[in-house]
Amino acid sequence: MGISSLLVFKDLSVHYLISKVSMSTTQYQLVFKIDISHSYFNGDKKAPFTLIPSLSSRQSMSRLNFLVNKREGGMDLFAASPSPLSDYLKAIILETGIEYFDFDIISEDTYFTFYTDFPVDRLGFFQYSSDDELNQTENEITLLHPVFKEGQIDSAVGSLRIGLNALIPALEAGGNVHFNINFKTQSIQYQYNILNNSGPLTEMSIASDSGIQFSGPTKVVLHNGQSAMRYDSKVLIPLRQKPEHSFDLVQDGKIIFKGLPHPDPAGLYKNETDTRLLSAPMFVYL
Repeated sequence: MGISSLLVFKDLSVHYLISKVSMSTTQYQLVFKIDISHSYFNGDKKAPFTLIPSLSSRQSMSRLNFLVNKREGGMDLFAASPSPLSDYLKAIILETGIEYFDFDIISEDTYFTFYTDFPVDRLGFFQYSSDDELNQTENEITLLHPVFKEGQIDSAVGSLRIGLNALIPALEAGGNVHFNINFKTQSIQYQYNILNNSGPLTEMSIASDSGIQFSGPTKVVLHNGQSAMRYDSKVLIPLRQKPEHSFDLVQDGKIIFKGLPHPDPAGLYKNETDTRLLSAPMFVYL
């Protein structure tokens, strides 16, 4: 059989599948659902993500009567199938050669790459696949394993491939197919620069409600020529939308500045001594 004959055969098979659906009163059935979370967002605001099918996957979904339901924090894929979903997917693979659907993960947040745990010294995106052997499934929910890839794919922060074969076992068993993607927040070094205009202060330190310790003070000269006493956190602290720790400036056991500021994702810079890390310079005037 030549290539042109094979293409005609596949086109007729697709037409047959669609005709069976159109003649049926079958309602849309859930094929799988995907939820996306981000550990930076621990407050009221939700992670700003959109899942968009690739052009070829979008065309295939349209021809084969799949329906994408976009929602906050994820999406659901439905299919109008006249038969059990597992049989329908098997027929698609066998008769059309379509084995997977691809999606781009889009974030509308300008600072997404700042507060997300990307390598500081490389540009890239995270790739997810239902076929990754490092995926973890618990209570019918599969956590997809991230693989960092260097390069860029337009405005996407990640790519997702769902193999149809990966869906069949759970659907045959009457279960649900539920995927999770969890982006991790960036961990950074807090850096407090204390500018004292109120007279001599000695024996200052930073106290934390969580036991996080700071080195310093170190006398530094800022870019504007002002002198400051700098304190650096000894450990990297995860960025959060709603800060989890509080820090106070203390002198001789007495709080002289309660509630030191927390960093904003827009104010992060490469660490001066280790460019693989990020620091958050903050300035406190006394």
